[in-house]
Amino acid sequence: MKLICANFKMNFLKENILNYLENIHEKINKDRVIFFPSNLYISDFKKENYLVGSQDISFKEFGSLTGETSIKQLKELGISYTLIGHSERRKYFNDNRYINAKVKLALKNDLKVILCIGESLKERDNNLTSLVLKKEIDEALKNNNCFNLNNLIIAYEPIWSIGTSVIPDNKVIFKIVQEIKDYLKNKYDLNLKVLYGGSVNLENIDKLENISNLDGYLIGGASLQPEKFLDLIRIIK
Repeated sequence: MKLICANFKMNFLKENILNYLENIHEKINKDRVIFFPSNLYISDFKKENYLVGSQDISFKEFGSLTGETSIKQLKELGISYTLIGHSERRKYFNDNRYINAKVKLALKNDLKVILCIGESLKERDNNLTSLVLKKEIDEALKNNNCFNLNNLIIAYEPIWSIGTSVIPDNKVIFKIVQEIKDYLKNKYDLNLKVLYGGSVNLENIDKLENISNLDGYLIGGASLQPEKFLDLIRIIK
């Protein structure tokens, strides 16, 4: 059974969240779907006993970091997962500097980490995809072997695909996902789940479902409309 992650990003107000929850009530398998709402609305999903994660964490537990949210505070709200390294965080907030510290902090606090990795269009066109993905994995896992690395999940999200409705060919995704799994096994002795993210929607989910080595999906825009998201979930095996 594949894992399904819904990343709401910076969307919705309280009224939208309550309407969303009403629309999905008793229609979701709560063991396989993880919601990543804005931090303000984590408690609303926890009240309904959904699996919930944060879209990011601070690289420090506490301190003088105005505007940041502590992992301890997020755990009090009931999160069990966190995204780390989403391309939007890397691009707009220069998060590459903090990925390693965030992964270490999350694992130390017994959270499951969904580590996002992916290449840009320029990197893809220059045949650098494999090199970029391995580098991002290595940077995240550096000096983290004292914690439970089995709490990691990898989300492969080609940056050039996010929000474009253009996805790689199935054979390309299969090859990249297998390379990621083999690299983790050979270098770190890890057997981790690998998800695909990047313009997953109702138009391409049947095609993506034919990729045999995928363990699930990280879904952005297509998770924002509850009816369409429910339709997606029904298709995903």
